[in-house]
Amino acid sequence: MSIKLIVTDMDGTLFDDDHVTVPARNVAAFRKARERGVKLALASGRTWSILRDAAEQLGGVDYAILSNGAAIRESATGEYIYENGFPNAQAQALIKGLVREDLPFEVYCRGQNYLRPMDTSRLGEALLSPDFAELYLKRGVVLAPDLAAALEGRPMEKINLFYAPPERQEILWEMARATGPVEISKALERNMEFNYGGASKGTALAALAARLGFAPEEVMAFGDAGNDLTMLRWAGWSFAMENATEEAKAAAKYQTASNREAGVGQAVEKYVLEV
Repeated sequence: MSIKLIVTDMDGTLFDDDHVTVPARNVAAFRKARERGVKLALASGRTWSILRDAAEQLGGVDYAILSNGAAIRESATGEYIYENGFPNAQAQALIKGLVREDLPFEVYCRGQNYLRPMDTSRLGEALLSPDFAELYLKRGVVLAPDLAAALEGRPMEKINLFYAPPERQEILWEMARATGPVEISKALERNMEFNYGGASKGTALAALAARLGFAPEEVMAFGDAGNDLTMLRWAGWSFAMENATEEAKAAAKYQTASNREAGVGQAVEKYVLEV
């Protein structure tokens, strides 16, 4: 079977170490694959407002799996073709619990990041790099002093806790689980990401492939961290980056070069473009 869909994680995978720039080799490989009719999808813990810049660098993508698999956006129409977010009541309970814990967090809703103004000065290393910080604060965030009120009745995809102190993580896990079904993952060493129970990149990827009529053996996936594991296990052609966690390497069928060496582009050249 030939590869008909390529899906890739962003940070530590498609991006260079600045978490913003897509290396030229990755751009060239993706554009050539798309010219041959291969569908392209981004799969990220991020919202569309932050992913849009990467899609523009690539010259366009067909789909974006957002917020760790809580939603899929079709690029041609802007339509959300799949959603698996929190029931509003559960998300509201999580928001109120995190406010009580007095830790900086953000809520993802329909392509935007919602953040309390008081938390903009408490993000620290969570903004990854100066370039990413500029992109995030300029394009990606909506400031709302009262997140619960601002998002009442609206679909919430994910809640991202920027920093979870190690000594408080068990308390945070118990608080989150008490609200209802929840998935907890990590894309970075110090954060905690809360999704509705059953939501994951792998579940969303399987739904997208089913919609397109593609089997796992026709899907190529790339990742490097904990929130990529389900996607790497599902795809028939799954690649962990050289810089990936040991868990990601165990979940993937294959390995490629690091993100800073354009490992995604190298694998696409070899297995899709056959150059």
